[in-house]
Amino acid sequence: MEKASKASLSHALDAVRGVLAQPDAVHLVMLLVLLRYEAQHDEVRGSRAEQAWADVQGRGLWTRDGHDVLREILLGLGEWQSRHVELRDLPPVLTDVRGSALEPLVHCVSEAREAATLFEECLEHVQRSAKGGDYYTPAYIADLLSGLVEPCPGERVYDPACGSGGFLLKAEEHMRAQGARPGDAALYGQDFSRTAVETAAINLTVHGVSGSLRGPASSLTEDGFPDSTFDVVLANPPFNQTAWSQQGWERHHTWRYGVPPAGNANFAWAQHVVSKMSPKEAGRAALLLPTAAASTTRPAELRIRAGLIEHDALSCVVELPAGLLPHVRNPVTLWLFNRSKKDRPSWGENDRSGHLLLIDASDTAVKVARGRRVLPVDARHRIEATFAAWRGARGHGPYEDVPGWCRSLAVTEIAAQDYDVLPSRGVGGTEGQVEPGDEREKVGELTRELYGLFGASRRLEDELRDLLDQR
Repeated sequence: MEKASKASLSHALDAVRGVLAQPDAVHLVMLLVLLRYEAQHDEVRGSRAEQAWADVQGRGLWTRDGHDVLREILLGLGEWQSRHVELRDLPPVLTDVRGSALEPLVHCVSEAREAATLFEECLEHVQRSAKGGDYYTPAYIADLLSGLVEPCPGERVYDPACGSGGFLLKAEEHMRAQGARPGDAALYGQDFSRTAVETAAINLTVHGVSGSLRGPASSLTEDGFPDSTFDVVLANPPFNQTAWSQQGWERHHTWRYGVPPAGNANFAWAQHVVSKMSPKEAGRAALLLPTAAASTTRPAELRIRAGLIEHDALSCVVELPAGLLPHVRNPVTLWLFNRSKKDRPSWGENDRSGHLLLIDASDTAVKVARGRRVLPVDARHRIEATFAAWRGARGHGPYEDVPGWCRSLAVTEIAAQDYDVLPSRGVGGTEGQVEPGDEREKVGELTRELYGLFGASRRLEDELRDLLDQR
């Protein structure tokens, strides 16, 4: 991203501080970015969007109040709204703001080199400053998921908790890198948040990408694509959602692997994602979940996890570092699902039926700013290369277990470990970490004893939670 663009947005937001709340100012910039894009890309000369953009840049509106400026913007976007989603209005506080006070925001959008680049900067600002409500997955995480599932030109891609639409855009970008033409991608998304649906719709538009979006409604309770399945499913849903079910709805749904607990939607999301994969053998998905989902012993969740593993739907679990997502301090896990792990061109030469790959990347983050950590490019490439080698994908060398990094296990081995698939427990220690001989054996015994105590502690906690949930 260009430094000039960052400085321009930062300066504009600072200029209206005290006049507009920062979230409202960023929202207004997003609408202006969309208006500019529509004005410049509308095939009809003299369109309403083009007229509105010219009026907003002129000084005529600036002598009136801010609400008049907003009204002009929304009128200019009327045609866009008829094709996409209804835009949220800004709070009535704009009525008390002089139009001239909004000049820094208009100037920022007018001077930006690319509308899409400025919009991405707005999303970064939301991500850095959010303290509640909507969070958007960092672009490099979306890039990792797309790199692992490898969407191909002509495939249908679905995100049931689409947020800003970042996963859909990365999937489309991955397709274009393989020769897809603009408009070839079939993208579908849904979100519970009206803010998210609007943001995703604008984000796709200013990047020149089309998609079908549904909402605001939860995909778990009001599936916007009830009769559809997709080649690729990507999702970063809300973690540990408590109030996800409605009027006992979950009891009337056909859950293949078991009814998820009403007090936690993690495995409702997991089953939804798997159910939306194409029944063809190439159907695949990537899902972010909290680390607890990989090892929980709560009966309902354990049954579902065991079912996913025994039915060979789960291919790989990657443990990612803490601090990558703005709203999650703990490490997170990335789950990869596949309809089939048999050897074929789109999978690789290794038949991995009845096996599962664990990758522990929990110690790969790099600190870039106070309280901010990222997953560096080399770590992302190593994760992708490890999964590709395990599959036997073309262009990759043979797969080998690497202590402390990755391990391939048979389903029978995982079953013997209570279906615990948390990579940091399953990949083993790094080579040379313990001395040979009696001391090494003693350390191993103590480690196994400690893991046993951890398991007992989790079981007691889960039993207590179940008792409390039943009250």
